[in-house]
Amino acid sequence: MFFLNLLLNYLLPVMFDSIMVLLLALFCLSIFRIKDPGIRILFFFLPLLKPFLVILERININKFYFQHNKSSIGLRFPDPQSLIKHGSDNSFTAILSSDTNYIILLVVIAAILILLLIRWINLAMFYRSLAYEEKVGRKDVPDIYKVIDDFISRTGIAGPDVSLTYKTYTSPFIVGLKKFTLVISPVLADALNESEKTTLIQHELGHIKRKDNLIGWVALILRDLSFFNPAAYIAYYLIRSEQERACDRFVVQYSGRPANTIARDILNSVLKLKSLIKKPGPLIPATSSTFTLSAFFYRKRLENRIDAIISSSGKSINIRLAPKILMYILFLFLLLIQIVITFKSGSHIFILR
Repeated sequence: MFFLNLLLNYLLPVMFDSIMVLLLALFCLSIFRIKDPGIRILFFFLPLLKPFLVILERININKFYFQHNKSSIGLRFPDPQSLIKHGSDNSFTAILSSDTNYIILLVVIAAILILLLIRWINLAMFYRSLAYEEKVGRKDVPDIYKVIDDFISRTGIAGPDVSLTYKTYTSPFIVGLKKFTLVISPVLADALNESEKTTLIQHELGHIKRKDNLIGWVALILRDLSFFNPAAYIAYYLIRSEQERACDRFVVQYSGRPANTIARDILNSVLKLKSLIKKPGPLIPATSSTFTLSAFFYRKRLENRIDAIISSSGKSINIRLAPKILMYILFLFLLLIQIVITFKSGSHIFILR
């Protein structure tokens, strides 16, 4: 009964609320035609943040309501007084009425957190090892540094170091939160022509400008914490996809080259990478760059990506201040609002919120 209550009162509402807010976010972005990547990413964070509000909230049940109504649907805001203060809540006290179950729950939560912490540390150490695998200077790879120097002079971003990797996968990516390193495979670099290599490097430099590594780590941690929630994985996928499209647009905006050229370079780079790449082993975490595309989704994802590049004009796509403030207000509204479905089956009351 203990774990059934946990499932019905917390895990299912988390998944329900996350899916609802994800659908609302997609609806709002579509209705208002929001193209600003920062706003879009913010909205896609909603399913990652919602679970924590649901888990912290007390479960308030109006028993008198169900004497006359067996089901209802509506909108509500969480009661601020119901957050964290669980002590006086009867339903939560009932869930924790068994000391043994309470101890088991704490042990399970502790084990999950330890495993997640080990995963995050392992991932960080893996990236760090690649960043220091083979540091190279300007004399070693003058063509790469030439592209970097030219692009940072246009954009004002911090110039990264360069490290060559000979691992089984060859997708390039940026490592670091303050001091950055561009990790690239010399095998891939040799396979690309000058234009493709320039586009690829400029794209990765765009991640530095947008602070995508920091955003990506926050999204990854939030997703892992709600590992049981399907909406969290979808939201994480959308955030990473949005980051890639934003960097493509960033290249179009600052490179001074036509969008069609950028699109062709991206397409050729992905196809060449796909022919070179070897699938990493089960103990090697995959990189965050979407140049590494899954066999199932890569075609549609690549089509959307190329279409987005071609349709971009090279101008800034950031929205003005007033509409942006309205979008922030809408974000807070969607974060707090809950679509509540309640129904009664026999003596049991079920609440999805």
